[in-house]
Amino acid sequence: MLPDFLQSNFKRYKQDTDTVATWLAVKARQHGYPVDQLSGTDSAKPSATSKRLKGKARKQAKEAASQPGRAPAADVFSAKSRYTIKIKDFVALAEFIAGYTNPIVQVPVELVKALNRAIDLRAQHNDWSRQTKAEEDQEARVAADATHSYFLGVLDRVREVLKPRMPAETGNESLPQFVEGTRVPGSLEAEDLEDFTNVFDMLDLEEPSQAFLDAPGVSHKPKAEKPAEGLYEAETDQSREEKYLASHCLFQDVRNIRSFIRQLWINYKEHQLSLVSVSVATNTAICLVRDMEEEFIRRFPGTCGFKEVLGLFYPVQCLFRGESPENKQQPGDLFNFKVYDLAEDCLVTTYTTMSSLQDIIEPGVLPVYKPGHFGFRDRSKDWDDMTSRGKFREDQLILFEAFPDLVLLSMITSRSPLAEDELIRGIRDMLPGRPIPLWLVFAGRCFLDIQHVMKRAVGLGYDQLGRTAEAMKLSIKENLTFHKSLRIENWPKSNDFQFTEMLGVIDSWVLRDVIAERRRKIKMNVRVPEAEPLSLLKQYPLICGLFAFALKARYQELCIAFANAWGSILYTGHLYNAVRQENLLSRMWMDMEIIIPLQSPEVFFVGNSPSSLEEYDRRFMLTIGVSATAFASNRRKNAPLASTKGPRSLKELGPVWKLFGGRYCNNDRAVAFTSESIKPIIESKLDDDDDERGAASTSDAQRATTIRAARKTKIAKSGSLLRKRKRNPSSIQALDFLEDITKALHAEGFELSLDYLQMHRTCWRLLRHVNEKCKPKLLEMYGGGYLDKEHQLPFVVGYIFMAATKTSVLANHLLPKLTGEVTSRLLVTAGEATAEFFHQGGDDTQAKALGMWHGYDIDASGLNYAGDDGEEATDIVQF
Repeated sequence: MLPDFLQSNFKRYKQDTDTVATWLAVKARQHGYPVDQLSGTDSAKPSATSKRLKGKARKQAKEAASQPGRAPAADVFSAKSRYTIKIKDFVALAEFIAGYTNPIVQVPVELVKALNRAIDLRAQHNDWSRQTKAEEDQEARVAADATHSYFLGVLDRVREVLKPRMPAETGNESLPQFVEGTRVPGSLEAEDLEDFTNVFDMLDLEEPSQAFLDAPGVSHKPKAEKPAEGLYEAETDQSREEKYLASHCLFQDVRNIRSFIRQLWINYKEHQLSLVSVSVATNTAICLVRDMEEEFIRRFPGTCGFKEVLGLFYPVQCLFRGESPENKQQPGDLFNFKVYDLAEDCLVTTYTTMSSLQDIIEPGVLPVYKPGHFGFRDRSKDWDDMTSRGKFREDQLILFEAFPDLVLLSMITSRSPLAEDELIRGIRDMLPGRPIPLWLVFAGRCFLDIQHVMKRAVGLGYDQLGRTAEAMKLSIKENLTFHKSLRIENWPKSNDFQFTEMLGVIDSWVLRDVIAERRRKIKMNVRVPEAEPLSLLKQYPLICGLFAFALKARYQELCIAFANAWGSILYTGHLYNAVRQENLLSRMWMDMEIIIPLQSPEVFFVGNSPSSLEEYDRRFMLTIGVSATAFASNRRKNAPLASTKGPRSLKELGPVWKLFGGRYCNNDRAVAFTSESIKPIIESKLDDDDDERGAASTSDAQRATTIRAARKTKIAKSGSLLRKRKRNPSSIQALDFLEDITKALHAEGFELSLDYLQMHRTCWRLLRHVNEKCKPKLLEMYGGGYLDKEHQLPFVVGYIFMAATKTSVLANHLLPKLTGEVTSRLLVTAGEATAEFFHQGGDDTQAKALGMWHGYDIDASGLNYAGDDGEEATDIVQF
């Protein structure tokens, strides 16, 4: 089912009509409208779970309600029961409210908008429904008028009656008109919805809010006169007309989503969005279409499969064009090519091809397609420039050629460590005789649309996946070599199996052709020529993006766990901050300047960046796990010095990525979208003010500027994806939600592209160099035991800080000083060693890798550190 916070067109229409019914009922009752005038005893009939009074009890309640000081009919309706307001009562309720003058009742702006949208949608549908009159008898037309047209007239009349009570700026506003070819019938563009705060912000159907009940112009009544609250809804309709209206809204939603997805891939092709973001958004869009289809079936039980839903909508649209869906221009035509654009919009073209492919499926048998059996694709022309028959033929050949590999992929991905998309899952269940659902046809259409959008660049998806996989493979291998003899208790050698497992996944599923290898093991009766290596992945950028998601998410999890076991990045960050704050460097270390704000100064330094000798030492001790009470002047004797929370550690980044982690890393059935789980999506992480506001020092402000640019990655180039922040996250349009997902994943992609293994090795080499330069003085102050084994290397930072302060001993964390000397000379030497390491090319390996492997171009030409000229960093990160 569609999540509660998401709105489809029909769902929004139903909410609008329920909103009108609720406002009319609540306002009328609040001002004394007699309940017994609501179409007899059935007009406000509660659900079976309500406790409505009956018989004598009901009569007594009505008599009591008529007494002074009592709210009219307050006890007739039990609180939080569900009541249906009949359509024929709408006008009477509106007239009562409009005629009430003590005081005058003003109509809220949100109600006017809801009423206008409901009328607009039904009016457009009313025009189309008249096209069916040639196919219907008089009795059917009369029945239709009694439902759809009648309700339209009622809504129009309600608006007319309430117009004098509407705000001046909305009472006479004209409705948006539909011009064929300019926008989807009945839809509202994003800009139409931008300033709209959903009426349910003011009115919660579970419990009408006081703000809603006390709309402008209504004076407060005593609490005793407040009527009992309940759930109200407009009278439901299961007629053919209502079903057609719902199918019209469903196909309208599908068309809008499809157009949006095409635009996403255009933006990806133009390097404005990342492969992962558009891939996850596309697969999520398919899931939303499935949810919308399920919602349709729930409202209209008995509907099953795409063909039946199509039968409600497509023939009427053909008649609107003056055509019959049964007309064929040539023998063998599968549909009327005179309405090809309509058939393509309604997914008829894709459905006919997938239906024919379904007929050849046998459980456990791999279908075979011999290239050229039905002809060859015309790669000399763009799909958009082809004739209708050429487009249909091209689509058929694409699906015919890919289908055997798609079926084979569906046989093996259910057990794969990487993700599978909805198309693969749908094909796995696409057995002969089963109805093909709308969402699966839509998934097939997306597969085709992506190919047509990408054209000759369709292989770009695999190229990027391959580069990502190669970068991880090289870093893992280098890390295993680096630590061949360097071990630590926190990361025993047995833990390395996680790295070898990941190498196996990369080799088996990305760098080698797993489909070709499986195909060779299957005995086939027909000899088929060997396909181009990795042919499916090279024409399937969507699955490449999902594979890349899984690899990046797992790689970050594994690498951060490894880095935390060694402490290298965190503790080196403390050293770098100190030598930078003391003006011992002539340049910034871009790699660390990227990671510190991404992880946050709180994670690194237990607060803002320290800027004094005492604070360097204190914050380092807190980071390695010393309790804050150890630094208290009134600390109790024998109080524990170790923090119960243990040492600080780096955190996994990308909250939106985590939301999708179960689906694309563990192949979970679906993502659990709830109002709580989508908070990382709604709460934008790209707010400049938030980044600046959190920076309490010049260095933190510079880092905030650096990382803010990194996370934005210039998606502003994509004008079609820019929107103001929504004010009502509890009610979101499907396209807005998909846009938010895309933007959030794109921004977080930078965070997930960092290689913490590489950063660990760089930090370790720097610590080795610093230790070598500081070793004579360290031996003098702490003795030879300060570094028994190399895995203790990160603690060298603590010894350097202790040397510059009066701290002489701190429990068992570090060795005590042998003398009482306090000197900052070690810190100066460490700064010189760090500068020398950078000069030898040891810095910015991360920044270079981000450009080489992931396409991020980092310009650090304007990056300054605090003390040079006091100016903020001006570096830009572009995707």
